[in-house]
Amino acid sequence: MSHTCKNCQTVFEGKFCNNCGQKHYTEHDKNFAHILEETVHFVTHFEGTLPRTAKAILFSPGKLSLDYCNGIRKKYYKPISFFLLLIVLYLLFPILTGLNQPLVYYKNQMLSGPLLTSQIEAKMASMHISFEELSELFHHKSEKISKLFLFLLIPLTVIPLKLLFRKSKRPLFDHFILATEFCSFAVLVFFLIFPLLVMPIFELFDHYNFPDQIVLPITATILSTYLVIAFGKFYDAKWFLAIPKAIACVAIFAFMYQGVYKFLLFEVTIAMVR
Repeated sequence: MSHTCKNCQTVFEGKFCNNCGQKHYTEHDKNFAHILEETVHFVTHFEGTLPRTAKAILFSPGKLSLDYCNGIRKKYYKPISFFLLLIVLYLLFPILTGLNQPLVYYKNQMLSGPLLTSQIEAKMASMHISFEELSELFHHKSEKISKLFLFLLIPLTVIPLKLLFRKSKRPLFDHFILATEFCSFAVLVFFLIFPLLVMPIFELFDHYNFPDQIVLPITATILSTYLVIAFGKFYDAKWFLAIPKAIACVAIFAFMYQGVYKFLLFEVTIAMVR
């Protein structure tokens, strides 16, 4: 039986328009029983793909990306959608302060310090406030912006992947998917799971920050180990090549995080302080 699409006026047969993809709705689609049926389908599909995706990301580095790029997608939540979901969860339940730094941090930067200091002084003069007052305003604004800036993590990861595996025959899309998996792992572990595990320690010592001397080596080791496994699985890289490339990837990412991410975060935040 043929139908006329309500959206693009194309005549088609079946349930979906072959031109725009819109479904042909019948009276059955409008009754309450069908709504319940759709709800049950959504919940069961959501509950099935979500934990399977999280499990693959946490315990099988590179598997999700390899499967997804090879066309095995039905059993997984879409990688970019999963990453966005993690960002939403982090925005709703911000246990740690995020990637924002106090204003004094930017003044002490070795390379950009003088430039940023001049901007800070100009802002203080234009607003007629002290450094302490500006620091408080900056902190409140940066706290929100830094979480939204987590979206920059994926392109910042794609760049070193493309550089290190430029001889790989994989298209840019494949590098993007692996970067999304890697960033999802980082957000899931360091911003959601890890804070929950260490909250009792925070409460015990009434202290909500670990020194960088402890955090950075642990973080770099975990991320490098993850990438070694992921590179071996996704790029079929031998371990003696995967190890230095993983270390280099984390190093490049750290450099771009310090040089690009934090600089952009400062510029956007200081511009929005009123």
